[in-house]
Amino acid sequence: MGISATIPFSAQDANRPSVDVIEEMRLRTWARKNYIQESQRDDLWHPVILDEMLRIDQE
Repeated sequence: MGISATIPFSAQDANRPSVDVIEEMRLRTWARKNYIQESQRDDLWHPVILDEMLRIDQE
């Protein structure tokens, strides 16, 4: 039995679909290249994108 290469969106919402490591990297890179202020973000964006933008806010 091998290690899964998928990562859930968040520990609190494990019932949601997960993304693989490559997809998560792609989404986080997109978020960094397309960063906008929190007031302009769409709540319907992928949770990984929102998480990465939140991380940028805290830097």
